[in-house]
Amino acid sequence: MNHWIFCATAHKDKGVSDPSEIIEQRFRDQFWGLGEKTPNRRALKAGDEVIFYLGTPHRAFAASAMLASDSFAVPAPEREKLSHGMEFYRAQFGVRLTETKLWERPCRVEDVLSALSFIENKENWGVYFQGGVRYLPEGDFEAITERAAPLKSSDSFGRGDGSLISRSEFALETHLEEFMDKNWNHIDFGKSLQRYVTDEENGRQFPAGQWSIDFLCKDAESGDLVVVELKKGQTSDATVGQVLRYMAWVEENMAETGQEVKGIIIAGDVDDALRYALKKVPSISVLTYRVDFALQRVD
Repeated sequence: MNHWIFCATAHKDKGVSDPSEIIEQRFRDQFWGLGEKTPNRRALKAGDEVIFYLGTPHRAFAASAMLASDSFAVPAPEREKLSHGMEFYRAQFGVRLTETKLWERPCRVEDVLSALSFIENKENWGVYFQGGVRYLPEGDFEAITERAAPLKSSDSFGRGDGSLISRSEFALETHLEEFMDKNWNHIDFGKSLQRYVTDEENGRQFPAGQWSIDFLCKDAESGDLVVVELKKGQTSDATVGQVLRYMAWVEENMAETGQEVKGIIIAGDVDDALRYALKKVPSISVLTYRVDFALQRVD
């Protein structure tokens, strides 16, 4: 049994002004709609448990349910019935729900943020709830459902793999990811990279099974899918292994026939361990960044 987060966000242009409307309607349907390219769609199984996240203005976990079916292709007659006359609710795929519960007191993300291991970037946690389906570790599931928020060490943030990163490194990485997000079209990657955009995702912190890819992209010229990862305060071996794992997941779950998957590591510097590790992995390249800081005299 796995645990998942299903995200509901408002779409005023499509007639949905508040995400709570989506939860209420789908609970009446005992069904949750999915798109063909919804991340993790194929991994959903009957018996899995789900927590529902409500986007702005709530920004909170507000409901739970159990999956009564695996993901399935919705037959045309049922698809029409479940659309309720709105294109927004018309879904090609979906899962059936059971044991649906609306919580009396929604749990704000800020109240449990420090306990959620799947959110590495605590300062910009909103990118993890852009929509779709996201894997939720069991410990995070319990932290949310119990409304508990145990504090981590004041000296470091946990990485989930046993390693630690200092606050200064964490702050730099946080702003680097944010900078890349805001200035994507002005960054020279050595190739024309387009973010992998769907109705639910913009390519940043892209859900990949139980993991999150910093940026998932597509090479505009070759058509290759490209995994872009920041080297985040961990060993070079761990970084290369992580990127290879993400590439394998993308190849198995997203790549079309004949479509290759490449990787790019963004690092502050390249040590011998990273350089030697990549010698035997030509499908992964590395780019370094530089942070400039200067003081100017004010006359």
